Amino acid sequence: MLSSRPPLQIIVFADLADGDAKAFIDALDAAISSGKSAGGYVPSMDDLGIQFRRFNTNEIPLQTPGNLLEDFQHTVVVALVSSGWIEKSTPQFWAWLGECWEKLLQSDGANRVLPILLDERAVRAFLEKHPALGALQTMAAHTLGETAIRPAMFALRVLHECRLALASRLPVDPGTTRGYLRLFISHAKLDGLPLAQALKHQIAQIPWLKSFYDADDLTSGADWKKELEAAARSSIVVVLRSEIYDTRYWCQQEVLWSEEYATPTILVELRTGMNHSAGSLPFDRAPTVRVADGNLFRIVFLAVREGLRFLYFMARVEEMKRSGELPKDAQLRVFCTAPAMPALLRACNDLKPDPAALGAPRIILYPDPPLR
Repeated sequence: MLSSRPPLQIIVFADLADGDAKAFIDALDAAISSGKSAGGYVPSMDDLGIQFRRFNTNEIPLQTPGNLLEDFQHTVVVALVSSGWIEKSTPQFWAWLGECWEKLLQSDGANRVLPILLDERAVRAFLEKHPALGALQTMAAHTLGETAIRPAMFALRVLHECRLALASRLPVDPGTTRGYLRLFISHAKLDGLPLAQALKHQIAQIPWLKSFYDADDLTSGADWKKELEAAARSSIVVVLRSEIYDTRYWCQQEVLWSEEYATPTILVELRTGMNHSAGSLPFDRAPTVRVADGNLFRIVFLAVREGLRFLYFMARVEEMKRSGELPKDAQLRVFCTAPAMPALLRACNDLKPDPAALGAPRIILYPDPPLR
């Protein structure tokens, strides 16, 4: 089953002959597409299925801005602004872009705008090109970090903007901030603590990310077991699989919670041995990353990517409800990956017949592939 409107499109305007702009676009392409490679900071994984369109200098989409945005539930528009791009542009291009900006800003967060200034000389010229751009908040490329990491940081920021757009129209739990991202770092204290602390520090350097780290975040006087379970249920679980991880009781429990609730999970493989005994923990559904080179940024990237995948599928489900492809009175349990038996058992238990809604269908929904 597919919803009538795709959840998300990314549109990039840039001077494609500009080397800096090309590096940024290549990093974003690698972040969302399969088989692409943009260097060690951006992990190349499976395709997220997001529509990605690039428009060169003076290239104007055939559709009006209104029609272009209406074809998708959400749109993230990125402008890689350089002096050369501005100098080559035409009045017709800026008229189209100004109208597009106005439409985007009226969407109450469902669509996002991200102008990146590749050189400081372009700031004033860009903002003066159309009245709609005058109050637009821009981002300078140098704020993305050192030169070598800027393309990866740009791609990560675009994925984050995509998350915020998708989250803007999804239901949220009470007390939860819309679009909030929490990473649960699951690790063995005996040999995974240094990396867990280093990863927490890396996350702290990116102010729009959050992390759950038990030494800091467990509330004094609370039931810490319940807090751990709640965090494993509502976060993206980052498993630091060190040599003794599989043998620790609470590490096992955190993985089993993530399996039972079908929480988005990534596996960081830290074991260096050539041989390992057969394991009992279910890691089949978790994408795996290695950081033998110390590149913790790769972990953060993969975690944000899994969070985006989850929201992308949830947006499809919401559109299916709206269009009538799913019965409005149905009891639903939605998984963003094919569920394992513990998750199916919990879902079946949660979807018990409701005496007040006799005959209402009970549906478990998940994306491909089919269950074996």
